Amino acid sequence: MPKILSQEEVDSLLQGIDEGKIGTPAAVAPESRDLPRYDFHKEHGPVQQRLPGLAGIHERFGNLLASSLTTLSGAEVDVTPGEMSCAALGDFSRSLPLPASLNLFKMEPLRGVSLLVVEGALVFAFVDLFLGGTGQRHVKLEGKSFTPIELRILEKVVRVMLEGLEQAWSDTQELRMVFVRSEIDPQFAEIARPDELMVVSRFTLQIGKLSGQIILCTPFAALESLRGRLRGGFRGETLGVDEKWKKYLEQKICEVKVGVSCTLGRSRITGRELLQMKVDDVIPMEQRPDDPVIVRVEGVPKFTGYLGAFRQNKAIRVEGKLVTG
Repeated sequence: MPKILSQEEVDSLLQGIDEGKIGTPAAVAPESRDLPRYDFHKEHGPVQQRLPGLAGIHERFGNLLASSLTTLSGAEVDVTPGEMSCAALGDFSRSLPLPASLNLFKMEPLRGVSLLVVEGALVFAFVDLFLGGTGQRHVKLEGKSFTPIELRILEKVVRVMLEGLEQAWSDTQELRMVFVRSEIDPQFAEIARPDELMVVSRFTLQIGKLSGQIILCTPFAALESLRGRLRGGFRGETLGVDEKWKKYLEQKICEVKVGVSCTLGRSRITGRELLQMKVDDVIPMEQRPDDPVIVRVEGVPKFTGYLGAFRQNKAIRVEGKLVTG
């Protein structure tokens, strides 16, 4: 039977512990409960793999955008779709290169508001093109802002972009892209809570030697009702000819304006004759008045014709089509 300590022995033992005469085992440190951080944005891999249908829609949007912007601006515009990713709205807003045009729009009937961002370099390029320039003028972006006229011009470009986006979606879901407003300060373009998950799609636009990006930012929750379709791949991209796309492309090509010209005649003179030339001098041409002329389309010989007049204007009557190899 174990020996039970008396009260005096217990008091003596406690006193020894307090005075340090009796040692006690060291306290064991609790086990570390630090848990690894988990990134919910990468829960199921890249967006292209999670929503392949959305990747296909954006691929078509890039093709439509290149065609429509080329027609609108008169300059060749190449569009290259980039990667799609997920990011919290707050992180996305802080990463935006400023200045930029932040355009809010709705994808009706889906809920929520989306964002179309146009980088500053592209804004000034499109403004320059609309004002008769080449779109290649270098503008120092640091500390630069946009004038009301520049924003008004860009709104026209943005509306064309939204038309292309609406058409790109048409084979998957009929949506109506509704322009809401344009902002230049990210604080006034908060389309959701800062921690809400966004699908971010980037497109690189090339105009001559100048390049810049446009960015689509769509709330992930807005696409929730279409997740089944978007997971199944892009059904509009099938083998064979896409008749709808073919018809649209033919229509846009027919709307493109081309330059038509002809040379009335040619002659060669000496430098002395040039220096002595004065008013009323006559320069004989190598062609006779009744000789046919060559009609050129964008510098390429296409037709033959004869000079004349029509409704009090100089005119050319097309007589034949040139056969080119």
